[in-house]
Amino acid sequence: MMKWKVPAKTFLLGEYAALEGGSALILTSKPCFELILIEEPVLKGINPASPAGRYWLSLPSIAQGLSWHDPYDGIGGLGASSAQFLAVYLADCHLRNQQPNRKALLERYFQFAWDGQGIKPSGYDIMAQEQQQCVFINGQRHEMRNYPWPFDELAFILVHSRHKLATHEHLQSFQLNFSTDRLSRLADQGCMAFEQANDTLLVNAVNACQQQLEALQLVATDSVKAIAALKSNEGVVAAKGCGALGADVILLLVEKRRLSGLRNELSGMGWKVLATNMDLYIGEHLVESSRMKTRI
Repeated sequence: MMKWKVPAKTFLLGEYAALEGGSALILTSKPCFELILIEEPVLKGINPASPAGRYWLSLPSIAQGLSWHDPYDGIGGLGASSAQFLAVYLADCHLRNQQPNRKALLERYFQFAWDGQGIKPSGYDIMAQEQQQCVFINGQRHEMRNYPWPFDELAFILVHSRHKLATHEHLQSFQLNFSTDRLSRLADQGCMAFEQANDTLLVNAVNACQQQLEALQLVATDSVKAIAALKSNEGVVAAKGCGALGADVILLLVEKRRLSGLRNELSGMGWKVLATNMDLYIGEHLVESSRMKTRI
């Protein structure tokens, strides 16, 4: 039985800069999404009208089928759609006995994930999910790097906002009528923080990014309120909405000594804790060899 595991993803910094090929930092985390190749020629857990479903159904007649498992039960914000597409691409490569290739992956992804309306997705999600740990991407400079979590006194917690926004629907009506340069520079600052293991640099970058997103009205009203409430907890030093309009997932940077206590307190207050830095995905790269810096 063939099975593919793909990590969840969360934009730490740079989700809107990514749309213009700027800098972004993306966290990959467990538990992973799973795709299983099954004997029955059906799609289980995959919408035939989704990008992954349409891709699979476009292939020459295949005697086998696919079964999809989402450990997050479809709550949104964690890259389920891009993970599903990546896994289906890997299944296609397996059946055709071909080596997975990032260029071919992205070509297929844009073919099925974008209908030409609105803004083209960045593809950063799917590139990060074939990597591991913390992933820095800059498409303009053709850079991709992987980092472990290097901070001695800083941890992160991801919580769900209780809301769901479909990124592809957001991009269909979204107008990129502002400069993303500052958002890209803040992601570069975040990358420097990882290079130097500098807690303060990352905290400042995340807080400045959230302020900039709010100033550009790129954070949903409910998320703005939730972030303000979450930042009032002892030990929370930065907070940011992640992804489209910061609507689904909220990132908290917290004092490491408070990680366990805060996780329990947040759960007790009804927040759904999705992951912490202890849940960063560590595994083999799914498309290309494991290199700390690679051109894309």
